[in-house]
Amino acid sequence: MNKKFDFKDLTIKDFFFFNKMLTPSFITIVYWITLVLIGFSALTMILGSFALFAYSFTAGLFTFFSGIITFVVGFVSTRIGFELICVLFNINHNIQKLANEKTDSEKTEELSNTDTIN
Repeated sequence: MNKKFDFKDLTIKDFFFFNKMLTPSFITIVYWITLVLIGFSALTMILGSFALFAYSFTAGLFTFFSGIITFVVGFVSTRIGFELICVLFNINHNIQKLANEKTDSEKTEELSNTDTIN
C-alpha cells in the first residue's frame, strides 16, 4: 500500500461512485489510532490491577495478566486484520490493472484490424 491517494484529482463524483477507493489512504491512520486505543486499554488494565491487589490478590493477578494478553493479542490481531484489508485492496488494484491492459490490447487489436482492411 505504498501508493498515496492524490487529493488534487478528487471530485465530488468520487464520493458518490466507487471509481476511486478512498479507504487505502485512511487505513494507516485508523491502524495507528487502533494501536493507541489498544495500548491505552491494556495499560489501564495493568495499572488497575494494582488497585485490585488491595482487595483480592487473585483478581489483581488475573487482571494484570489479562492486560498483558490484551496488549499482545490486540496488537497482533489488529495487524493481521489490517493486513487482510490491504490484501483485498491490492487484489482489487491488480484486477483493475489487468482489466485496463485487456481493454488496451483490445483497442490496439481493433485498430490494427481496421488498418489491414483499408
